[in-house]
Amino acid sequence: MNLIQTIATLTPIISVLVFLVLLRLPASKAMPISAVLTGLAAAFIWQMDTAILSASVVQGMLDAITPLTIIFGAIFLLKTLAASGAMDTIRAGFTNISADARVQVIIICWLFGSFIEGSAGFGTPAAIGAPLLVLLGIPPLAAACVALIADSTSVSFGAIGLPVLFGMDKGLDAGGVSMAADQIAALGATAGFADYAQLIAKHMITIDLFTGTLVPLTMVAVLTGFFGRKKSFAEGLQIWKFALFAGLAFTIPAWLINFFAGPEFPSVIGALVGMAIVIPAAKKSFLLPAQPWNDFAENDGKAAPAAAGQPQSAGAAAAKPQFSQLAAWTPYLVMAGLLVLSRVVAPLKSFLLSFNLSFPNLLGTELGSGFKTLYAPGAFFVAVCILGFFIFKMKPKAFSGAFTDSCKSMIPTIISLGASVPMVKIFLNSGANDAGLMSMPKALADMLANSMGAVWEWTAPVVGIFGAFLSGSATFSNMMFSGLQYSVADNLGMNHALVLALQGIGANAGNMMCVMNVVAAATVVGMAGRESEIIRKTMPVALAYAMVAGTIAFFWGGY
Repeated sequence: MNLIQTIATLTPIISVLVFLVLLRLPASKAMPISAVLTGLAAAFIWQMDTAILSASVVQGMLDAITPLTIIFGAIFLLKTLAASGAMDTIRAGFTNISADARVQVIIICWLFGSFIEGSAGFGTPAAIGAPLLVLLGIPPLAAACVALIADSTSVSFGAIGLPVLFGMDKGLDAGGVSMAADQIAALGATAGFADYAQLIAKHMITIDLFTGTLVPLTMVAVLTGFFGRKKSFAEGLQIWKFALFAGLAFTIPAWLINFFAGPEFPSVIGALVGMAIVIPAAKKSFLLPAQPWNDFAENDGKAAPAAAGQPQSAGAAAAKPQFSQLAAWTPYLVMAGLLVLSRVVAPLKSFLLSFNLSFPNLLGTELGSGFKTLYAPGAFFVAVCILGFFIFKMKPKAFSGAFTDSCKSMIPTIISLGASVPMVKIFLNSGANDAGLMSMPKALADMLANSMGAVWEWTAPVVGIFGAFLSGSATFSNMMFSGLQYSVADNLGMNHALVLALQGIGANAGNMMCVMNVVAAATVVGMAGRESEIIRKTMPVALAYAMVAGTIAFFWGGY
């Protein structure tokens, strides 16, 4: 490649970095601009086939439907619980478990957040967990930071496995044929991408038995070291036994679930098992110091307004909760049950998959797209919201208000993802060009492999971080760079599944510092405008996470 072509391959990365990060434009403005520039680079420098270019844009818009329905469903459920008062009951239940802020952070963000991530994904856990922490008396910036750090390991299986099953599948799909076809065929005559995804996920969760288990300890160290009155990391490390216990309570069940059932359920079921183990232990002060810790520094003189992200019904702090804990948790429990049954019970799965929208041969090309209307998790979210309407005896006005608010809140996300996914598809489909060049990901892979191949175990997760940081999603990071990672593994003779696992782990770590998640977390705790302070604290953790994972992969054996 010459210099201009090299710049063209980097256009999606450079443009997002400039407009989203340096110029600090909102994603709803930065991503459309970046998509247009990527399209222009593909058209005039890469000389991409016009029909393929146009079809890629349409394909991207259609592919965005699945994650958009999940995000909408998650927001709708959150607002339904808030409007009904059920969230107040959930909040009160967390308060009664332990008076130690370190324990509250682990249970709410690491375990409850992992459950939300497994169900919904797309930054939802931080938007839910951070306001809960603030309402328990934790400083807003601290709440945002630890909630973002916690939303990492569980992202591997977020939104019912979307980062692997959707992101990597789309990222490896070139012209309708998976780049990993040979690897899939080696798994057996009847194997499909889901089987290969399970293999990738096995590598991811095995590495996270070490890296992920350390996340709760890292969270409490950040909490006390940066936000405690004494600025003492040692105060967080005091509960190292409980923190590691809580880490293993999630990572071990998650490993087992992936081994036996695949990458759709580990975060959901692992979090439920973890909560069932850790919450009773916390109530009995198992492995905890006798003295609880709540010694925070100045609280910035601010508290997160309830209306910012998680409304609290009037007088809820003092009044007795109107619902039992079981009733308040029923929508989440039913949703988890529906998700599991729909993936495990073959007749039900076949029935739901029969209601699909299919869009083959877009604009006369071989590109296609589709939307699994009833099988997609978004449908289950809407179903449990309707269930909540009856369980909580909501007034129609309150329920319709929650629906309307959810729709309004989706507008920036629709614009952002409606531009992000087409940009990724242009990047992936750029191999159809008149310049005689390989696709942009493969060209970039050659360049990176030649310059960084000797240290690719550590480079691979950094690429994943960068993708999530720019695109705002681990799923889209995997869409953008899985093909690149696979090509590099080919060039270097490395274990393809392990390299893809490092991509996924890096994308998970990128969730801690990705601009979209940081903006959302800062906004819901009333700290809008202070995003740079959050990123400065989460970025070193994300990079350390990636480096530890790379080191484990190096000794595991990447070749």
